Amino acid sequence: MRRRLIVGLIAALLLLFVSTPIRHHFVPHDADLFAKWRGGTAKADVAAIEAYLTGEGVGDVLPIADILRSDARWRRCEAAEPFAVPPRRLWPAMVPTLRYVRDHVVPAVGPVRVVSGYRDPAANICFKGASASRHLRFAALDLMPERPLQREELIAALCPLHARTGSRFAVGLGIYNVTRFHIDTAGYRRWGADYRGATSPCA
Repeated sequence: MRRRLIVGLIAALLLLFVSTPIRHHFVPHDADLFAKWRGGTAKADVAAIEAYLTGEGVGDVLPIADILRSDARWRRCEAAEPFAVPPRRLWPAMVPTLRYVRDHVVPAVGPVRVVSGYRDPAANICFKGASASRHLRFAALDLMPERPLQREELIAALCPLHARTGSRFAVGLGIYNVTRFHIDTAGYRRWGADYRGATSPCA
């Protein structure tokens, strides 16, 4: 009887874990890093950009910690900081990207998490980003779906979306390995894992 009770409890806990949506975009250590960073010398800058994005109506699209993170791989690069606030002149570039993510990407693929947001020049070099990367302009986000999604399903959702709306909103769509993809609103184009248009799965 006791054994059945324990087995049932374990099964219930596993079911709860599997069925609970992913809501945290960072491992706890990254969340602690962001809290410490925003509470220190970056406090005024983070508050200012949060207020700006809220004023533009996109403050609640994605967590500010996600948008300001350089890349999920930042620990691999000595030159990269985990977070950075872009220069104020670049802030307007993120507004249409966030609107596009909210109004078009999320309805197509479901909730997303950011794996790369703003990159300063040192971080972009370290991550082997393109020299004209829109991440440098604070216009781009690399994203992954939060819900389990096969690569084929992601392609089937994003490629028709880009064909319908990409030109109108000047959307750049890069689909990389597995389910990581890039969205910006700084020019209509598409590319694959090697950054060439010919390798885009939408081609």
